[in-house]
Amino acid sequence: MSDAFSKIGSFFLAILLFIMSLFGISPEGNDKNPGNNDIQESQVENVILLIGDGMGVMSIEKTKYETGKTLTLDSFEIQSRSQTASANSSVTDSAAGATALACGVRTNNGCVGVYPDDVNAQTSYPMNLCEFAKSKGMMTGVVTTDSTRGATPAGFSAHTSSRNNTTDITNQQIKSGIDLIWGVATSTCKKSAVENAGYEYVADYASMSALTEGTKSFGQFTGDLWKSDCGDMPTLSQMTEKAIDLLDDGENGFFLMVEGAHIDKNSHSNDGEGMKEALLSFDDAVKVALEYAKQDEHTLVVVTADHETGGIKLENGEYVYTSAGHTGADVPLYVYGYDEFIKDGEQSVLNTDIPKRIVAALKQDGFPQSIVA
Repeated sequence: MSDAFSKIGSFFLAILLFIMSLFGISPEGNDKNPGNNDIQESQVENVILLIGDGMGVMSIEKTKYETGKTLTLDSFEIQSRSQTASANSSVTDSAAGATALACGVRTNNGCVGVYPDDVNAQTSYPMNLCEFAKSKGMMTGVVTTDSTRGATPAGFSAHTSSRNNTTDITNQQIKSGIDLIWGVATSTCKKSAVENAGYEYVADYASMSALTEGTKSFGQFTGDLWKSDCGDMPTLSQMTEKAIDLLDDGENGFFLMVEGAHIDKNSHSNDGEGMKEALLSFDDAVKVALEYAKQDEHTLVVVTADHETGGIKLENGEYVYTSAGHTGADVPLYVYGYDEFIKDGEQSVLNTDIPKRIVAALKQDGFPQSIVA
């Protein structure tokens, strides 16, 4: 008799487990469906990497303390630090910093997307994340408040021995095939060259907003794109929102790099008010990316910096600048959408590990990778 009841119990337990599996409920009562921050590894399809140029931990603390505002950055459940350095210095510049974040390798200060022992790329050069994404059929975008030929956007779109090779950088960007490259206008970028390469040349908010799916575009804007109000020019958050709108129409996902360049630029002149405005504008762009990711449920968002600028410290109850240059301090790292990005107990990661982990989140391999010159 007891065996009969045991069989009946097992039968009903099997039915119960089957019903629970239909609703995505595990026997322990945990929902298997991905929540806001636990996208299943195989489901990461899109990546948004946001770089606050010069944004240190104390840059953020100074901004929060002196403005009284809560940042979107504070809402990330996964937070860590990134160790910054270049191949030839403990203090990196933006060119080497961008190369580390884009290519997964360290190079010399001033160099963009090249190996430190082959800065002229005579033999080979490291593939960047935009090139890797394109090789996988993903759409790609580069957005910045800096000039499009600036060191950070160049790290994701060019390979050259010096960040000062601006004409070379622009020419490579025009030939890159990246779906959208937007930033401040540069004299090295000619409208005719852009259009001959199959890009639509956009120069203000209205023309950017009018872009439609399937259109490659090169944004050459004017003014202070890092401010909260740019008149007839787009703000960083507006560029981010439109870029996502255009890129998420692809069948194989997308990779988008967004840079807030003026946290760095204002800190170089120890302009605390400008730095705070730039950081708040950058945080607005982070908010756009994070809201999209939460709705989409297939998007990884990574926020970090290339280096810290200004050596901001708390002295006598005030946040003050102690330098007009870069420092070697670790910088913030925020992650949404892939719980395995930061390992348990890991307090900091190398900046070169960030793109490697982005590729791992996409369930891809073959990165870093060399391209034969």
